[in-house]
Amino acid sequence: MPARTVSYGEFEIAVRPERNKLGAWIASVSVSHGARTVVDIRPMTVQPEWLTEEEATRDGVEWARRFIDHEFNTPQPRSWVAERSHAETWFRDAGKAGSSETSA
Repeated sequence: MPARTVSYGEFEIAVRPERNKLGAWIASVSVSHGARTVVDIRPMTVQPEWLTEEEATRDGVEWARRFIDHEFNTPQPRSWVAERSHAETWFRDAGKAGSSETSA
């Protein structure tokens, strides 16, 4: 079967649907970043079997996107500037709440 290629951000996902020995469809997945191959073939340990080629292709693309998001697109921790701003807002709001309780 021909491979379907999908771009996801800076990554290229290639999915090749294949029939297994029982006749069900499975997806072989390759993920590349530029000239570097990140994943050559999706691990075949536990993999769903699909009734159609389209379902297997969709599953392969979804798996690759989750893999990319988990491995490369994890949110970075906030900067110290953002942390300080958050802390200042919290202290200001806590101070206002405390002063209103004592004045009542």
